[in-house]
Amino acid sequence: MSFGEQLALIIRFYTDLETSIGAVSRLKAFSENVKPESWEGETLVPPAEWPLHGAIEINGVSAAYGDSEDKDTTKNLALDNLHLTVAPGEKVAICGRSGSGKSSLLLLLLRLVDPLASTTTPPTPDEEEGKTIQPKLAPMAIDGLPLHAMSRPHLRRRIIALPQEPVFLPSGTPVQTNLDPHHSATAADCRAALEAVSLWPFIASRGGLDAPLAPDTLSQGQKQLFSLARAIVRRRVRARERAAEFGSDYCGDLRDGGVLLLDEVSSSVDQETDEEMQRVIRAEFAAYTIVMVSHRLGMVMGFDRVVIMDAGRIVESGRPGELVEREGSRFRELWMVGNGGKG
Repeated sequence: MSFGEQLALIIRFYTDLETSIGAVSRLKAFSENVKPESWEGETLVPPAEWPLHGAIEINGVSAAYGDSEDKDTTKNLALDNLHLTVAPGEKVAICGRSGSGKSSLLLLLLRLVDPLASTTTPPTPDEEEGKTIQPKLAPMAIDGLPLHAMSRPHLRRRIIALPQEPVFLPSGTPVQTNLDPHHSATAADCRAALEAVSLWPFIASRGGLDAPLAPDTLSQGQKQLFSLARAIVRRRVRARERAAEFGSDYCGDLRDGGVLLLDEVSSSVDQETDEEMQRVIRAEFAAYTIVMVSHRLGMVMGFDRVVIMDAGRIVESGRPGELVEREGSRFRELWMVGNGGKG
């Protein structure tokens, strides 16, 4: 190795060292400055089959962003006294203008934003004495289990959610690991999921499940389809785990319920990809309760119910086909705007 090559190697190693030191510094700052997420008392571990049916109940919930000491319960609420009941297996679309609270509702169900302490419950003796206690959370439940008492990691592992922007592991991570970071699925599960979203020919042509994945080589539509395949993998793993739990009592799709949350998953894809995603969701999650935030109103017409939000409140709810024909309907107003004034 020549002197020039040695010098270039030393410079590269030094650059890598500086980058690593910066990363360590950021991790240290994160661990020191970010408060633990869980409150004392969030110890409920749901049964292995939860959520089996996907019945959602939200009763009088308000929420705001920021630290609890900075939250003003009289203004700037992301959610304001929200009441919503979703039946098992029901498909509900959440619509509204920007800032209406649509995505906040999904974050609430995932406990990524917390309800404000109830303003209607009388103070406890500890509160009257000025003691610091865990805030009283407004009631939320899925299949009868209170979300405020549940371990957050368990809650988020059991609810399947697709974000607006797909997330990938670092470039070079194998395809199968990107689909199944917890290594709980088989290769057959992963291939079947990719086939379901019509991505398998593309993946197979580039080396299959063991090949490194570079997210930059995927189009925006392919990224969303890959994210959907990841959700399908999770559903299939849960179905197999339930089959092992129930044994001979397991009834396939009749027992294969759950909760799927979708946050503007088609906002950056073309119409063809949008239709493909809806077809796959209907086929793969037929027994699931689905709550979907969408600004594409054409997507929601096949849903059981559409909920219109404004300023953190639900202002209208009903069947989309009926609301779009009703004079004065908020949904009809959004529909007309989205279609250039055409009914």
